[in-house]
Amino acid sequence: MPVKQETLWPTEADFEADLHAALLHAFPWLAPASIQHQTKFAFDFGRARIEIDGKEQSRATGRADILLHSGQQPLAVLELKRPGHALEDADTAQGLSYARMLHPRPPLVAVTNGSDLVLLETHTGGEWKPSDQSEAAFAKLIKQAANLAGTELKQAVSTLMGSNPTVWMQAIRQASQLAVADLTGQWDEQLLPFTPGFLIPRKATAITLYLLRQNKKFILVEGPPLSGKSSLLLELLSQTESADDLAVLFLEAESGTGILQAIATTLSNELSWPITRDEARAWLLRLSRTPGPSLVIAIDGIGPGRDDIRADIEDLTSHLFGNRVRVVMTLDDSLADELVLNSTRRKKSAIGRRSERVAVDKLDDDEFEAAAQILSQHRMLIMNGGQYSRDLRLPWILRDIASRIIPQERYQNSNLAAGVPPIVGLDLIEHTRARFQDHELRRMARAVAQAVLHDADDRTRPISLVLESMATYTARRQTLLNFLPNGDLEKLIQRGFLRPILHNSGEAVLVIRVPELVASEAADLLAIELVSRAKNDAKATAQWLAQKAANIPLGDVVGAQALIDAAHRHGSLPLSLIHALITSPPEKKIMAPGTKSAFYFPGAGTIDATFQDGGSILLEAHGQRHKIQLDPSDERQVSYGNVHSYLILSHLASRPFAIDENGEIGPRLDPAILMEVGACPIVLRAAENPPEIGGGILTHDLPEAEIVCEKSGIVEPITLSLFWFLGAADQLASEWLDEAIERNSYPLLSRLHIALNGWVSSADEKRSRFARQVLDTLVKPALAAFPMFH
Repeated sequence: MPVKQETLWPTEADFEADLHAALLHAFPWLAPASIQHQTKFAFDFGRARIEIDGKEQSRATGRADILLHSGQQPLAVLELKRPGHALEDADTAQGLSYARMLHPRPPLVAVTNGSDLVLLETHTGGEWKPSDQSEAAFAKLIKQAANLAGTELKQAVSTLMGSNPTVWMQAIRQASQLAVADLTGQWDEQLLPFTPGFLIPRKATAITLYLLRQNKKFILVEGPPLSGKSSLLLELLSQTESADDLAVLFLEAESGTGILQAIATTLSNELSWPITRDEARAWLLRLSRTPGPSLVIAIDGIGPGRDDIRADIEDLTSHLFGNRVRVVMTLDDSLADELVLNSTRRKKSAIGRRSERVAVDKLDDDEFEAAAQILSQHRMLIMNGGQYSRDLRLPWILRDIASRIIPQERYQNSNLAAGVPPIVGLDLIEHTRARFQDHELRRMARAVAQAVLHDADDRTRPISLVLESMATYTARRQTLLNFLPNGDLEKLIQRGFLRPILHNSGEAVLVIRVPELVASEAADLLAIELVSRAKNDAKATAQWLAQKAANIPLGDVVGAQALIDAAHRHGSLPLSLIHALITSPPEKKIMAPGTKSAFYFPGAGTIDATFQDGGSILLEAHGQRHKIQLDPSDERQVSYGNVHSYLILSHLASRPFAIDENGEIGPRLDPAILMEVGACPIVLRAAENPPEIGGGILTHDLPEAEIVCEKSGIVEPITLSLFWFLGAADQLASEWLDEAIERNSYPLLSRLHIALNGWVSSADEKRSRFARQVLDTLVKPALAAFPMFH
């Protein structure tokens, strides 16, 4: 930490005495009482406003900067040093620079230590030596100083930017603020990366700040597209806004020029400092070796093929530049791999050797909690259960949800807060289609989706790749080239939408970095095929759709969206297909001793499992073996198959719908789905979340069922669909509830209990009253009849 120095004057009286003596010495033709002085003043620096505290600066510079007036007329900038302190060139240079920046401009600069005095003409920089120092001579000087040449003004800016941290740090920060303002829009302006009041604190920012303060010269911030990398730079700006040791200059990489030219352009436009690329480099070089605070150049969003930026980074991070200029750059992780390796890809490039890499991805638990707190400040509350949602860990999803809430009429009532659903579900596809309007990108994403669906059917792939592709959107390079020209494939890699890896099975694979976009296109592709298949055999089509969903990530959402797209986009959705899905419940399977299986676990990879006698399982991974003991009292281990039929229906039931058969619209089908699927005796939730999200869902293991604990909130799509259905609080909901109670299904009653609790605290009195009444008179008494409820 810097040590705070004392001012040069022990007391205010000492300062005033030295100032009075200096005024008598410098301006003998003026009465000291007629001269007003300011130790705090400001001037415009292009679009920036720079504030100077002359006495405060004396701690660091050894002199006080004072602005003098005689009546309404600016008189001089006074650089006042204590007696015995020698006058230096830096004193006169700073005084001239201040004077040339002020409007109206004082005609004189006075530099004195009480005994020595230098009076300089502001417009020439030369010493003022009239035949007699009088009011007439001073008036003549004012007339001569009326027109200051542009070169002198440019030199004034150069001096202040190179020698005075108070000036250049304010100028840089205000230039950054102006650049950020151009990139800031309202919640629904998705093409602008920043929104006022929505900046989620990220741990990656803290790491980046730590590395900067450890004197690291170059930091790469990398992550998938839309993971919040730009916002990290904004947070970096915010956290260093008042720092004494760092000032951040924000630049967009996609300006079409290199970094040095972008800096020159920014300083010229924002600060009216007309400098060239070479002059910007010279300024940075000088600043990098000047003791004091550090300049952090924050470069947002470098794209592919930017050799100019690579060359400038190699220059700025080389040994030629000192440690007072540092660089932070964001880019998609697929490009980071290219940047840190040389052309042979066998060793690190110069950038790779000099850089520290910081990863940004989905929000972790702490970051999610901070995001929820920020939304709550905007009267948007994430419902209980949202902490377990993988999709709500995407900052762009949270912003998109908020953008749809804010325009609603009820939100305009400041006494109400909006609830954010705890599961995104089908809204994920809706958000994605609204977010990605680039038709060329959608075309390429559709081809990628074709490759994904093709690979999902190929059971000749290595088992580790098959399992991993169920949890992570991937496609083999060779498969992608069957659907996508190589040029398009490389374009997607360069734009960060695909990331090439060599899978541990030896296959060349590309990981899809925006899975929501590919899921959206996959749903539409399945819808087209679904329509033609269902005309021939509804039952076989239901099995085909469920299997497709089981083989890909987000498969339950994709399957449900395919049914909706089939109805809305591609012609029809036969009742027989819905019936076939309803009559295909999950199947219970007994895992006999000796049964072998394999599964993929995020972070651990493929794990082989062998079921053994006595309720134990032998796990093998990476050459290590572990034996885990389950329930020794139940030697029969159970698994469930064909889960995706009900998972698909869980999402589909969130939309009220009926089937048009032969020109006649039949009864609504979502209530029937809610009844059947809601009574399912197992937890209906896709197993896609990594275990660290939300810390794990609480469940109750009952003799004939496994149900979600009420404390976990709404974590099953079917429960969320029940929540929406019951929120209507209408005659249909009441009649349906009577039938549900008669069914006497503990899993259904448990889900009803959770769903209705979601409405109890609602500000909507009708819904809240309805929920409380149903809970008290129907659901709780029905649950109390079961022994496990007590």
